[in-house]
Amino acid sequence: MPPIRPVELHPIIVHFPIALLILGVTFDFLGVALRRWGLTDAATWLLVIGTPSAGVALLSGWVSEHYVTVGGAGEILHLHKVVAVLTTALFSLLLFVRLVWLAPRGFERFARVGALRPALASADGALRQIAPRLYDPPLPAAAVALYLALSVIGVGLLALTGYLGGALVYDHGVGAPAGLILSLFM
Repeated sequence: MPPIRPVELHPIIVHFPIALLILGVTFDFLGVALRRWGLTDAATWLLVIGTPSAGVALLSGWVSEHYVTVGGAGEILHLHKVVAVLTTALFSLLLFVRLVWLAPRGFERFARVGALRPALASADGALRQIAPRLYDPPLPAAAVALYLALSVIGVGLLALTGYLGGALVYDHGVGAPAGLILSLFM
């Protein structure tokens, strides 16, 4: 088997963040609708893993770009990159917000570790001053609704990114050996 070329990494990697992030948003909605907080905990982990993997997919796309002939698909490639950056940025924002929301619980869990206790106490005190509402569950319904709305926008951007990537490959043959795409459909 020949070694994997850099251009081949991007199509291998992109499917992981797509699946993780869509599943995470789905779990968030199900968790809120069914009041099953275990689902929202799972959604948190999917976001924690999916967001950095989206960054890796973005990086692999930039690497792949240098190994392909774009031809007439330059505008689509540019739009694909812009939407991919927006998607990754939005999910990064959602991850940041999620981690801030969960910070009080994290402080409680990790305060048992003696070496972390002073640093966590300082961070906990600062967060209590900056955002005391985080310590009074439940979170405001409007904040949860805004978070979920941004999540849906993120999934929409993710879908658009995938659509544009598919158009690059299947409509313009970007990244595929000459004639391969046509031979698959004949």
